Amino acid sequence: MQRLIPILAFLLTTISLIGQPVITSEVLPRVGDTILMASDNLPESVAILGSGENQSWDMMSLQSAFTQKVAITKTQKGRYKTPFAETGVLMQEINGVQSYFKNDGHSLSLLGTVGLDPMNIGVQTTTYYNEPMETVHFPLKYGAEKKIEGIFSFKVAVEDLPKDVLYTLPITPDSVRYRCLLIQNKVIDGWGTLALPDNTYDVLREKVIEERTYRVDIKVGNLPWQDITEGVDDPKIQNKQVNQSFHFYSNETTSKVAVAYMKLNGVNPEMVYYTVTDPSSTMRTSNGRPDIYAYPNPAINDVRFEFSNLKPSEYSLKIYNILGVVVMQENHNLNGFKTVKLDVSKLRKGTYLYSLSDAKGKTVATRRLMVIRP
Repeated sequence: MQRLIPILAFLLTTISLIGQPVITSEVLPRVGDTILMASDNLPESVAILGSGENQSWDMMSLQSAFTQKVAITKTQKGRYKTPFAETGVLMQEINGVQSYFKNDGHSLSLLGTVGLDPMNIGVQTTTYYNEPMETVHFPLKYGAEKKIEGIFSFKVAVEDLPKDVLYTLPITPDSVRYRCLLIQNKVIDGWGTLALPDNTYDVLREKVIEERTYRVDIKVGNLPWQDITEGVDDPKIQNKQVNQSFHFYSNETTSKVAVAYMKLNGVNPEMVYYTVTDPSSTMRTSNGRPDIYAYPNPAINDVRFEFSNLKPSEYSLKIYNILGVVVMQENHNLNGFKTVKLDVSKLRKGTYLYSLSDAKGKTVATRRLMVIRP
């Protein structure tokens, strides 16, 4: 009997290993690839539980107003002139940010970005990394752990800073520089199947705990940059920012199958990006302009309004009937990308207009909404 115990243990280990996927470098995005992605900024009824072997993660309830094409091109084809090496690749992210990577055939390292700032202040800027920061290295295997560190910085002219950010500074400078020490602790903590709205994948799950520590420098006239971090009245600056996310990889797709950015409870996601194989929703390319989109449309009970590329401000969302009378109105403090849900079950069936305006009364967009009754 004692001789059988090692044999049984070996067999159990072998059976366990048979189901475990090993993600190879074949999934690395390459120049010429196009990835179809969608995002759910209000993922309801989704809980990401369970680590370990042979798990089943269900994200079938995810919804998105549209599908976006994420194109992989050479760096020189970016919208802006950048100092990033031409040997890198450019990925137009789903949120409109252009990310510049170095691809060595086994890993993908981030060189910098162009677009919305990484602090979500609401300004357009170029972010530079002191050294290329590795975002993924293949092959990926269950149980693997890694710690990654990087430093990035970006500058903002004082006239581009939102007033609420400017007021946190002890003095008014000519320009501001933000520096960030970024630490990521990664572990491949599970494998199994991931169910998305239009497909199911065999995946590895990577858990990422990210820490960000910011420093703030200012420049006045011809004086050198001065570190004023201690005098900045902003919790994001004074406190370490810690976030958790889950990244799902499969040999069946290019890049990641899905990324879930978690709420503080560590169970429910705040936002999910995911791969689309059957783009039944509207195809769209991010143009970086502020916009609003309602879905489902036509609607019966609930409507999701998806806002994109918004500068930090208080916005007013209004729904008008065909006579131009406001029948519903809500105010929201918005910044960047956000989704809110309204109950329109009390509205009569018919044609309506929905409109979003900022604090100054400037209209961002106006579109048509159809309400139907079964």
